Amino acid sequence: MKVLKKFFTGVFYLALAAKAFAFNIGIAPTGFYTSLDKNETHEIMVTNNTMKPMRVEVGIEADTGWEKYDMGHLMKIYPKNITLKPNGSRSVRFAVKGTKDLPEGEYKTKLVFRELPGKPVDKTEKVVGETGQEVAVDFELLTEIHVAAYGLKGQRKIGAQLVSSEIKRDDKGNRKLVANFNLSGNSGLAVIGDIEYLDANKKRLSKEEVKLGITTREAKTKIESGLPAIPKNSKYMRVQFKDKSGLKLGSRELPL
Repeated sequence: MKVLKKFFTGVFYLALAAKAFAFNIGIAPTGFYTSLDKNETHEIMVTNNTMKPMRVEVGIEADTGWEKYDMGHLMKIYPKNITLKPNGSRSVRFAVKGTKDLPEGEYKTKLVFRELPGKPVDKTEKVVGETGQEVAVDFELLTEIHVAAYGLKGQRKIGAQLVSSEIKRDDKGNRKLVANFNLSGNSGLAVIGDIEYLDANKKRLSKEEVKLGITTREAKTKIESGLPAIPKNSKYMRVQFKDKSGLKLGSRELPL
């Protein structure tokens, strides 16, 4: 039987807002916040977590929902391609150019760290192709990490109203908090929730502060957040939504 060889590359996508030490690449810090009123340079350390040499390509892309407020055109990367020794590290610099041409407000772009393929020899499996012939498939598992960079021109102004919120369940029964907002400011919201868990008689079982997520700058925007461990016997959840600045956005009591 004739054996056909084909090579495939599997790419893992990671959207990270906290410490990123995942798969083959380590990133620290995971993004940055910069001024767009002056020139600034930021560095990110890239680490090879494998025992093999690695090549990494660094790029910039507009993030979904922030296309109108992308700041990628104000940034330059040095270098755009790096070679890392096994367990080695190297810094990448991001030079941000201050400008007078942007309206005041918050901007964002996505930093992409993409491991480049080498020899696809990590894993070989034999599968049966459409013709019935065996196909030897060599997989090389690569890492691609996306992190956020934010910029601020002038002053951050927050204007927002909570429109609705609900608890949704996925196919596995996991619960997720979804909240919709109308924005009238010039920035996204960094939404925090003061959450109270209540029993069937509305008696408080526990209380905690949770970082729920960051919205876009779109006029109608939302956050979706997985919920931490919910106390036993909880029947309701009372949430006071607020921005990281402390501005109260509204509250809701939701059945669990």
